[in-house]
Amino acid sequence: MSDLKSFIAAQQALRQGRPDQQVDWPRRKEKWLVELRALLSFIQGELQGAGVPPEQMELTHHRIHEETLGSYVADGLKLDIGSGWVTFEPIGSVIIGGYGRVDVKGPARNEKIKLIAHDANEQRAAEDQTPSYERVWTWSVYPERGSRVCYPLDEAGLTRLLETVLGTA
Repeated sequence: MSDLKSFIAAQQALRQGRPDQQVDWPRRKEKWLVELRALLSFIQGELQGAGVPPEQMELTHHRIHEETLGSYVADGLKLDIGSGWVTFEPIGSVIIGGYGRVDVKGPARNEKIKLIAHDANEQRAAEDQTPSYERVWTWSVYPERGSRVCYPLDEAGLTRLLETVLGTA
């Protein structure tokens, strides 16, 4: 066997022994897409309730490729708030420290604000092996790169997020 074939065979053997092979990736992708749609629906509902006309909100579509989930299309959102455009762009589901990420951009920020989905049960025991796709997810806003300071994405959090990306905070 050539060196390349030996190397590839060894790498394939390592991959088959990895614990991440126990994850049901199709279920994980479906959970991510369901949670993403729920997030966008929440944002649209809050904005409509606050007086933003539906025609100022546009669903966008983004092609994403993740090693474990493959290539797929995920929805995003583009808003015309009056003082500028705000975009919510899905980045991916398989991230360190969370279950999914959406970047938010507006005219007042060079840097993106991140929405990160994570386990809603903050008291979950470390040994709990419940897969992420069987857990309840919640979204938090991370306003600064590398920051561990965050706040929940609820009505007040959405207001604060929009104030920041539109430059009114």
